[in-house]
Amino acid sequence: MIPPLSRFAAHPLLRGQLPVLAGLLPPLGWVLATAGAGIVGRIAVIGAVALFWQVLFARVRGQGFGLEGLAMAVLVAMLVPETAPLWQLVLGGTFGMVIGLLIFGGHGRNLLHPAVVTLAFLMFSFAAEGYRATPEIALFTLAPALVLLALSGQANWRILVGAVIGLGGLGWLQGDAGTLELLRTGPFWLVLLFLAADPVASAATNWGRLAHGLLFGVLVALFLQAGTALSAMIFAVLMTAIFAPLLDQAVIALNAGWRARRHG
Repeated sequence: MIPPLSRFAAHPLLRGQLPVLAGLLPPLGWVLATAGAGIVGRIAVIGAVALFWQVLFARVRGQGFGLEGLAMAVLVAMLVPETAPLWQLVLGGTFGMVIGLLIFGGHGRNLLHPAVVTLAFLMFSFAAEGYRATPEIALFTLAPALVLLALSGQANWRILVGAVIGLGGLGWLQGDAGTLELLRTGPFWLVLLFLAADPVASAATNWGRLAHGLLFGVLVALFLQAGTALSAMIFAVLMTAIFAPLLDQAVIALNAGWRARRHG
């Protein structure tokens, strides 16, 4: 029997997304104050698309759903240009939700964050629309998110430390001031906290998380040589998430080998 929609509001996934949504409020407020209310329309469109697909899949499967669609809508709306055509956002949001999240069974089973899939799709499909341009987001607006997500476990500190070491270390070795400057920008911390450190799409072991962060930082530094900061970060998140299971398997195998040698 398919549960009524009123039961979805009590789904535990709602509670898991609350720190994420709370952390998004300060940067969202800053974008509203500096760029105008256009972002509200983008959030409404992408959010409606996400909700439609979530309700449809929930009805078919007899499952609940959470607020991950709303979080995805806010993230995408802040990272796409103000001139983005709404029909492209509808198409990208559909691709991101269905292919990035729902086709795998919903939140908790997905390999990739739906916002990452949406943004990568838009960058690949509509290169002339400026989706690779890096938006302006004040760094100080991400401070509450750092505290909220780290304390709630939504952003593991090992991933954050690894990313800073990976990006800063390679930037220092290359003598690239632009790479080091990226560490002091709001978009970098927005992508790192909400996308790269997403607990579902990142490594699950402690050493795997550190390696996950290191790989993300190194890939961002490398991709910066051939693209914008936003495109470098999004494709670094995409590649790192794909390799996350392999990182965990490597850590488990190394730990098993160490225990075997230790105990003879």
